[in-house]
Amino acid sequence: MASVSALELRIPYRVAQTRSRTGMAWALAPLPSLVAGLLLFGAPPWGKEVWLLVGLTALAHLLAFLSTERMARYPGQESWSLVGFNLLLFTLFLVAVLAMGRLYYSRSYLLTATLLAFPLLLLYLRGLPPVRLALLPGGVADELLQVLGRELPPLRGLEGVEGVVADLHRLDPRALPLLAEAAFRGLPILHAARVYEGYTGRSPGAGRGTLCPGGAGTGPLPPVQAGLGGGACALPFSPRPSRGAPRGPCGLPGPGEARALRPGAGGPRGEGLQGLQVPHHAGGSPGGGLRRGGRGADHPLGPLPPPLPLGRASPALERPQGGDGLVGPRPEQRVLAEAYAREIPLYALRHTVRPGLTGWAQVHQGYAEGKEETLVKLSYDLYYVRHLSFFLDLRILLRTIWVVLSGFRAK
Repeated sequence: MASVSALELRIPYRVAQTRSRTGMAWALAPLPSLVAGLLLFGAPPWGKEVWLLVGLTALAHLLAFLSTERMARYPGQESWSLVGFNLLLFTLFLVAVLAMGRLYYSRSYLLTATLLAFPLLLLYLRGLPPVRLALLPGGVADELLQVLGRELPPLRGLEGVEGVVADLHRLDPRALPLLAEAAFRGLPILHAARVYEGYTGRSPGAGRGTLCPGGAGTGPLPPVQAGLGGGACALPFSPRPSRGAPRGPCGLPGPGEARALRPGAGGPRGEGLQGLQVPHHAGGSPGGGLRRGGRGADHPLGPLPPPLPLGRASPALERPQGGDGLVGPRPEQRVLAEAYAREIPLYALRHTVRPGLTGWAQVHQGYAEGKEETLVKLSYDLYYVRHLSFFLDLRILLRTIWVVLSGFRAK
């Protein structure tokens, strides 16, 4: 039986972090503060107050480096805004600390250090070399190939690769020898679902009604687990765990967790739907379903109410409803949610987190029209549920500002 050959996959470091590179951030972050100190204060020795200013500035830049790297793990192209946002944020924190502590500071020094840090942080974010991986076809790996939209060259061996990407739940048995060799070499095994999510910002399998229980949201699999071929199933995933609450597929919140994660469910805002909670808005905004104007009064589900205008109506920002958060899946009308839940097996899972004024799906897709576009929007919502974090919310808020100002996806 002939073995399956792997394909050479080169993707950005943020998509598949096979090893930690934060040591580079620790080495680069202090440089702007030290160079600015040399330019404005001359060569050391410096006074105690100058050393304290330089040290606090270096700390602020380090936090900006680490925060930018963490936010950059989520798909998006706004590198300039990420860098500028984090540098401005932590510089303002630094100014507040200096002011409250009545410590010595120099405005020209802070400005110089920040201007020097900006290109360095941008180079750090965009200059990391891509990761070279071996991709084993089959399952979600085939979906990843379709998304890439290009043919990948075959690999003759595993020399020089930093990891192996495979769907362990739908793996061709002929690929087991190559997977065993990767385990023998100590190479990390990345589930194809994790790489797919990191590249697209979507969860695979939403349209099939199944999500891979393996790797999205988990780190590289230990070689022993990968060699057994099913170790990914044993890795738990919990975006916001609730004690004693049963988990749903892929570690998504289960029925018992919906009330814990979504305040107000079961009251005037929600009604039960397949064991989960579904928002009830008699006059709410159009959610992940048809876009405004896409359904008239003669439609069996009724007409869509218009969203609150904000200049040009932007799908990234809707009017808040009672109990809504700032970031989360857009609240859906009850009748639409029930209709989609009957047709799409995983649709109700988007309601296991609090709805929001803006969300991951809104800033990437805009309004959805018909079932196919709703499936795409659902894949974004499920990605958000699985990767729920403070840094992802920050990324969404930052992208929302750009969407509103630029009119991107405003339709």
